[in-house]
Amino acid sequence: MIFKLWETVIGYFKEKPYWSKIQPLLTLISLYIVAEVLAYQFIEWQYRISPSLSLYLRSYIFKQITIAFVAFGVVAFLLSRQAKRTEGVEQGKVAELVGKYARGVLRGVAVTGLVLVILVPVFLHFSPHGVSHVRVKFLKEPGTDFNKYALVYLIYELNRLQKNWYYEIDFDVFDETVLTSREREGFGNPNRDLCYAELIAHGQPFIGITMEQLGEDFFWQNRKQVSVISTFRWKDYAPPSVYEFLTYSLIVQSILIHLDAHSKGLPNGAFKESRVAYGDLFQFSPRRNAMKAAIMAAHLSPKGEELLLNCFGVEYMSVCSRLLTLEWLHSERIAKNLAKSFGVKL
Repeated sequence: MIFKLWETVIGYFKEKPYWSKIQPLLTLISLYIVAEVLAYQFIEWQYRISPSLSLYLRSYIFKQITIAFVAFGVVAFLLSRQAKRTEGVEQGKVAELVGKYARGVLRGVAVTGLVLVILVPVFLHFSPHGVSHVRVKFLKEPGTDFNKYALVYLIYELNRLQKNWYYEIDFDVFDETVLTSREREGFGNPNRDLCYAELIAHGQPFIGITMEQLGEDFFWQNRKQVSVISTFRWKDYAPPSVYEFLTYSLIVQSILIHLDAHSKGLPNGAFKESRVAYGDLFQFSPRRNAMKAAIMAAHLSPKGEELLLNCFGVEYMSVCSRLLTLEWLHSERIAKNLAKSFGVKL
C-alpha cells in the first residue's frame, strides 16, 4: 500500500516541468522508504514478531536508517554543488581543470568527513547496548521449600532460550560464618540478605535466592545491579507454583539489573507506590495477592517494549517478551523432564 501511494506521488510529479530538479530528492526518498520497509520485514522474519507501526517509528532502527539517509543526502547535495562549479572549464586549460578538480576532491573529502563527525555520534547514541551475564546463588539451602536442582534445570532452560547472555549458577550456598563480627554487625538490619548479596556480588550483576523474610519487602529486593528473591510464605499464595514464581522473578530481576547496569536505569515512576495497577512490569503491586495475577498474565506493556527495544535491541525485547509469558515453562518436554527427573509438577 505504501509503495502504491508513493508511485502515485511520483507519477504526479513526473508531469511537472520541474521534475528534473526534484528527481534526485524523490529517488533518495524512494530508497529510504524501501530501506525502512525491508528493515521491518527483516524483524518479522528474523525475530518472528510484528511490532506495531508506532513502536517501529520510535525504535532505534527507524532512527538509525533515517540518520544514515540524511547523512547520504547532505553529502550528495554538497558534492553536487561542488561538481557544478567545475563545469564550464575549457578542455584546453588542463592546469586549471586539474587544479579545480583537486580542490573539489579535497572539499568533497572534507565535507564528507565533517558530516560523518557530526552524525556518527548521533547514530551510535541510538545503538542498543549489550548486556552482561547474571550470577545466581542460593543464600540459604531451600530445604523442603523447593527442589534446588529442579530450579537449576529451569535456569538452564532459560539459558537455552536466548543467546546474548545467560545465568551463571554458583552452587556453593552462602555461609554466614565466613563473615567477620564487624560485618555481621553492619548487616544486622531489615535488608540483611540484600547486603549479603552485595558483598558476594563484588560489583557484578547478581541475584541471590533465599527463604527468609526480606524486611519490609515481601517477594524481592533490588539495589542497582544486585537483587534478592525470597520464597518466604509463598505456599500461602500458590498456585502458581514456587517454580513459576522463582522463574518469573529471575526474569524480572534480570531486566531490572540490565537496565541499571547497561542503560539509564529504571523508567521514571518505576515501582512508585500506588493503589492502582494494570499489570505493568515496572509497576508497584498494591496487594501481595496481585502477584499471582502478575505471574499468570505476565507481559511487556507498550512502554516496556519500547524501553527494552531501544536499550538492548530487537532480540532482547522479543526474547524477554516470550520468556515472561512462561508458556515455554509449560511445554510438554519441560513438564516431562521435571516430573521424571525431579518429581516436580508445576
